[in-house]
Amino acid sequence: MTSLPSLESALQSKDALDQLLSTLFEHSPILSDTLVPQLLGRIAAADPKPQSHVEIIDLAADQLRAWPPLSQAAFIDSHPRIGEVTGLSALSAKEQATNVTPPAVLARLAHLNALYEQRYTGLKYVVFVNGRSRAEIVPLIEETLGIGPAEEGHEAEPALETVLPLEVEDAEWQRELKRAIEDVVLIAKARLKALGEQ
Repeated sequence: MTSLPSLESALQSKDALDQLLSTLFEHSPILSDTLVPQLLGRIAAADPKPQSHVEIIDLAADQLRAWPPLSQAAFIDSHPRIGEVTGLSALSAKEQATNVTPPAVLARLAHLNALYEQRYTGLKYVVFVNGRSRAEIVPLIEETLGIGPAEEGHEAEPALETVLPLEVEDAEWQRELKRAIEDVVLIAKARLKALGEQ
């Protein structure tokens, strides 16, 4: 089982805070190089200091929400794509219930991820799975993209080139980024709870 640094060490040590946040949010260069130093500064200035791991997540969430959109997108990019089966952290594998996913569902998810990344330039689809199977996530992505379910054997429809890309400046892109950031925070809190911490 994954263990987390103590609250005391996370409040005082860059390495411990990095380990804590990497476990809860997924490790990435922007987490280590930007978020951790920013949080250490906020923690040093805080009075009172955070009293729980949840309060550290809340501080991280506030910091993330203040970042420019492209930095937020880079942070989201550390999460695996829904439906990936290799290269997952232990917690991501558990959350995505990798044990029994039909090949047609994996194929559909791979195509939906490509469509999503075509539509929302620079974003990766991240959702708080919350115990749902990969098959249950498919309709969520389809709804986000405004497309219907695929018929069996047609998992790669619609064609990628039919999706018009949105840029950072588009209001829809901004809404989707905000949703993804909030889901990343929910994922972190669920991981904390699953690890028996609060």
